[in-house]
Amino acid sequence: MLIPVLPSFIEEMGVGIGLVGLGVSGVLIGTMIFDVPAGLLVGRFGHKQTMLVGTALLGVIALITAFTTNFPALMVLRLLSGVAMALWSISRMAYVSDTVPSAARGKTLATFGGVGRFGAFVGPVIGGIIGAQISLEAVFIAQAMISAATMVMLIAFTQEIGGGRTDQIRREARSSVMRTLIDNGSGLARGGTAMVSMQLVRRGRELLLPLWGAHLGLDVDQIGYVIGAAAAMDMAMFAPVGYVMDRYGRKYMSIPSFLVLGAGMALLPLSGDIWTFGAIAVFTGFGNGLSSGAMMTLGADLAPRQRTGEFIGVWRLIGDIGGASGPIIVGQIATVVTLGWSSIFIAGFGFLGASGVYFIVPETLRRDQNSTLPKASPDPDGSGSASDSRD
Repeated sequence: MLIPVLPSFIEEMGVGIGLVGLGVSGVLIGTMIFDVPAGLLVGRFGHKQTMLVGTALLGVIALITAFTTNFPALMVLRLLSGVAMALWSISRMAYVSDTVPSAARGKTLATFGGVGRFGAFVGPVIGGIIGAQISLEAVFIAQAMISAATMVMLIAFTQEIGGGRTDQIRREARSSVMRTLIDNGSGLARGGTAMVSMQLVRRGRELLLPLWGAHLGLDVDQIGYVIGAAAAMDMAMFAPVGYVMDRYGRKYMSIPSFLVLGAGMALLPLSGDIWTFGAIAVFTGFGNGLSSGAMMTLGADLAPRQRTGEFIGVWRLIGDIGGASGPIIVGQIATVVTLGWSSIFIAGFGFLGASGVYFIVPETLRRDQNSTLPKASPDPDGSGSASDSRD
């Protein structure tokens, strides 16, 4: 919902495009800082409680943000929103990783990503309409209301898994983060090249599309329609993508996704009206849809059974470094040169990511694992070794 309105909301505070990029990245920076602690909290309190706290915090912060009029206060709130998103994201991804075996994980996480993409489809349209017809501030109030509704659904339908670590085990869990890095360093380093590149291109695209729409003189509701159309294309891809990832391998979708996203970002500066802008936006939506669930699947494949939360926290941290960098890079290059050059620079990371996946990232599909595998048993002392890893 915030994608088409957040840049305009920040610009109304009288700041330049460089700080607009920083403000958009605030939530990603906050998420990056809190990724690893969130992984530890999942182990202590369990998936459901962590999701509830993250959702509640996000709603409260959205409500406060609606009445914020200066950039420093907004930046603090965006950082805190990132903390909430870390709690939400790590807990839900660890839940899936703990319960779904490798052979079904591509379809499951692609479907999971497709459901999220439905929100990415309707969200910008609704946010753009509310921003144009009511006010930009009203979008944040609507976000708070949706957070409250999400809490009701979590309470009603989600079962608790994990949690309950003792004080001694929590201390050992903190040390297990370092052990996770040591035991899984190769997988994190190689897979992380894809994660960083993908998140950088995705988040850079999220800022470039509304900024380019505003550059063309479009209203926020028109920008919302275009981004919604791109998200509709994105959403339509999750079913075939999940099938291909589980049938042929994870790389078969990741590499084309990088190439299409890179090409779309390179073409964006050539658009001069709503129709060419919309066509290129939908093209990038197709590219993003090709990677539906791909990075989540890769991380879940690599995660060791006994330290899933800690591993996912580190995995998300790697991706959020790229994600937080994208909007900042866009804003800074646009300040120094032009917005068009920002788009071309982001396109370069798309092509770089495709090369990295082809030459560096391992294929993690394991066809000998199937849905009959038992669910991983808890490892109360965090003593799992690299030999227990799903990679």
